[in-house]
Amino acid sequence: MVNKQMGLPVMHIPRSANILKKCAYFLTITGVLLQVVTTSAKAEVVTQQFRGLTLNANLEIAENMDLTNGIVLIVHGLMGHSRMEIIETAQQALLDNGKSSLAMNLSLGVDNRKGFFDCTLPHRYGQDEALDEISAWVSWLRAKGVKEIVLMAHSRGSNEAMVYTVVQKDPEITHLAMLAPGTDDSKQRFEERYGSIFDETMERVEKERDAGRGNELIENVDFWWCPRATVTPNTFFSFYSENSKYRNFKYYLPRTQVPTLIITASADERIPDSAKQVTPYIDGKKIQHVVIEGSGHFFMDFNIEEAVESMLEFLAATE
Repeated sequence: MVNKQMGLPVMHIPRSANILKKCAYFLTITGVLLQVVTTSAKAEVVTQQFRGLTLNANLEIAENMDLTNGIVLIVHGLMGHSRMEIIETAQQALLDNGKSSLAMNLSLGVDNRKGFFDCTLPHRYGQDEALDEISAWVSWLRAKGVKEIVLMAHSRGSNEAMVYTVVQKDPEITHLAMLAPGTDDSKQRFEERYGSIFDETMERVEKERDAGRGNELIENVDFWWCPRATVTPNTFFSFYSENSKYRNFKYYLPRTQVPTLIITASADERIPDSAKQVTPYIDGKKIQHVVIEGSGHFFMDFNIEEAVESMLEFLAATE
């Protein structure tokens, strides 16, 4: 169904649209499990050295394919990782559709990081480092002979991928898919969690930053879901500044160099108005928008499969 609200085409994917497919899924569950075993045989954890750290990623090669057939490079969300459910299920859905993928793990300043970021560790990273690590994996793929890369990202990773496509302009990147991008008001999210102390915290952070101590750790700073964390002012500022380029959709989205699909969730509990926030930038051509009905922020259950299918349809229509 196409919703032409405000004159801009928005494709809504109803949950009921895939009822037959879902029934078939359950009826053939044994076959599906066998398929997982077959396709997962080509799964591999790959690593590379980058600025004194080991970066890791999960590589899934589709059956009868190799890297020269192209790949989907996946970037996870804020403090997430490459094996969280949304990423793992997305990779399987891509395999089921004959698509290879590489799910990268952002280091967040931690050597060979795995799992969600440990809040007891110091936060010494920023979103600019995420761009550098995306670039490192693009270079790794380029060295393996990859000619075509679809950049797919979730939540805050989508913000980073959006900026990346504008500033980097890698010729291998052919498309961008942004799942549930972080269009939220960071101050509001902070105060929902920690109370009305955002301005006070930002003032403290800016004071340290202005004094030339932006890379020095300060303690007892509430940071996303890590209360009383140890954080550098530059890290805090990178994610919470109103002037952050990673929140500047107005500037970056119109300047994306490749066809871009924004996939939002109609029941997004973290960013309830995300569809409304991205609507002004949708032109229905280079930048398109799909809403997955009934889905939450993490596209649980079959919602991620619907999101992947809508992305594949978008790729086929914009080749």
